[in-house]
Amino acid sequence: MKNVFLSRTALALFASMMFLSAQASAASLTESDSFAISTTDWQDFLTINQFDTSLGTLNSIDVVLEGIVQGDASAENFDAQDATVTLQLAADVELTRPDGSSVAIALPVVSSSDNLASFDGTIDFGGDSGIAYSDVSSSSTDSATLTSASDLSLFSGLGTLDLGISASGNSVATGAGNLISQFATNAGASVDVTYNFTEAAPAEEVPEPASVLLLGLGLAGLVSIKKRRAN
Repeated sequence: MKNVFLSRTALALFASMMFLSAQASAASLTESDSFAISTTDWQDFLTINQFDTSLGTLNSIDVVLEGIVQGDASAENFDAQDATVTLQLAADVELTRPDGSSVAIALPVVSSSDNLASFDGTIDFGGDSGIAYSDVSSSSTDSATLTSASDLSLFSGLGTLDLGISASGNSVATGAGNLISQFATNAGASVDVTYNFTEAAPAEEVPEPASVLLLGLGLAGLVSIKKRRAN
């Protein structure tokens, strides 16, 4: 039984040494920015701080892109018969790397379908043959998790990183062979970039060489005692 006790003591000392030498924890940092709603088509840059590798080891990057579409949509059925007309006020909002490759694409859309009578003789986007919507809006979100070595390297450093962001109008009206439509398409965006990393262990938690040596000597002493008792 004494030999077992000594063995457990040695293991406890070894575990303590390993605990002191390998303290680390998961952490995250988020960079955010937003872009005001404005007339499509527009292009801009998202400028974020790169991840400072002195904080730890970067494991992954979470990107969340929210796209917003807002505006007016109207249509006039120009057919000689009734028709179901669908209006889609839509935008493509895209976030890209510096080389132009896509990171995330949000596709916000406001859609409506209306039964419109045959053309009433007046192009006013009203009456029985027309429809108009004003100041309608919707949002859409796309996300990506980046883990490749090239992305981790691209987002790491002591400076800033410029990512491209753009919004293009993609509004459309369908449903009648003869149809007049008009759109005022505006779009905005918001972006969150989150760095997920393993935090570096604080310096005071790393055992000094002298402490490691003392622990080693303690283990050696226990082994020696165990041998003497066995004899």
